Amino acid sequence: MLYKSLIHNVILSEHMAFDFNIETVVRSVVILAYPGCFVGDVVKLLEILCSLNERPAANGRAVTYVAQVYSLEGGELVSPSTSLIKVETQPFFTYIPIDIDMLIIAHGSLASVSILPTLMLDWLKQICPHARRVVAIGAGVFWLAATGLLDRRQVTTHSALAATLRARYPAVQVGSGRRLQVDGPFHTTSECINTSDMALLLLREEFAGLVSGAQKTHRSRPLPETSHLAALSAVLMRADSIVYRICIWWLRHLDQDLSMHLSAKNLCMSERNFRRHFTFEVGYSPYSFLLLLRLEMARQALIDSNLPVDKIARRGGLRDGQQLARLFRKYIGVSPQQYRADIQADFTPLSHPDYARLFNAKILPYWLRKLQADVLVA
Repeated sequence: MLYKSLIHNVILSEHMAFDFNIETVVRSVVILAYPGCFVGDVVKLLEILCSLNERPAANGRAVTYVAQVYSLEGGELVSPSTSLIKVETQPFFTYIPIDIDMLIIAHGSLASVSILPTLMLDWLKQICPHARRVVAIGAGVFWLAATGLLDRRQVTTHSALAATLRARYPAVQVGSGRRLQVDGPFHTTSECINTSDMALLLLREEFAGLVSGAQKTHRSRPLPETSHLAALSAVLMRADSIVYRICIWWLRHLDQDLSMHLSAKNLCMSERNFRRHFTFEVGYSPYSFLLLLRLEMARQALIDSNLPVDKIARRGGLRDGQQLARLFRKYIGVSPQQYRADIQADFTPLSHPDYARLFNAKILPYWLRKLQADVLVA
């Protein structure tokens, strides 16, 4: 199948209905492609942006992504793996420096980044300060490293390229085994990132709300919430709701075996009705929500204490450190030990969407801190 880009100043929201009652927020995305890059990945990124623009507006607000693909000379780029995949690009010198939400540098083979044109490196030095986030996928980190912008910064890359990156740019701190490494505005990824993860990266602020510098220093301040989280928080903090009542009970007995049968009995409900009402109110089954709640409390304990992982797991009602480690890798993307080390360096994991809809992997959300306070005074 022949893929042609939707680009050349295309606005990806062309199918969205225009409505004066909906606030439209435009987010600009610039993608850097180059000869030898994996054009199929660029096409997938464009498909992700299209699918995001298909989402209905929430709470009177719609986010529209506008994408442009640039390369050294412009024109059609062909995938190195098959001539059937092509993408149309614009020459980089046509770009006018303005604020952009995300600059994405595509992944490619080692050969594709062996010689990096000075003109393109100078272009990157010019536009990176205008980008709120700069994402280098796999080999894309070589472009940033060659500009000097990554000197003394922590990065990750495709595991097969890590040794070459270290040797070629010794001032860059190359880690290993991470899917995503965040250092300031620079986001670098390994081969473990897939298109679903890229969608999460694009939407991370909408899922969980990134913590601003002021919020990091004032932990008692509520985090900005999406419409989903705002509605969920309202239910979780309403004292007469089923979710609030059972969460208070769960937090009091978190170190115990909390079956759904016992949970329903505590509320004087049948288990069937309990499951149905809980799922209706929050969009999660009670078992899944409890599991994520245990994980979040354990995550915070890793920051607040020096307790061994096994002890933190047992105090949170998990069998042992191995079960906690499995949950961490599945939902937060790293092991508990790695998280404890990385969070001190302002590392932001790329979380599973089920977890990211509730938590941001940095601090407890306001609704959970409110529940904890209610447990103490009850």
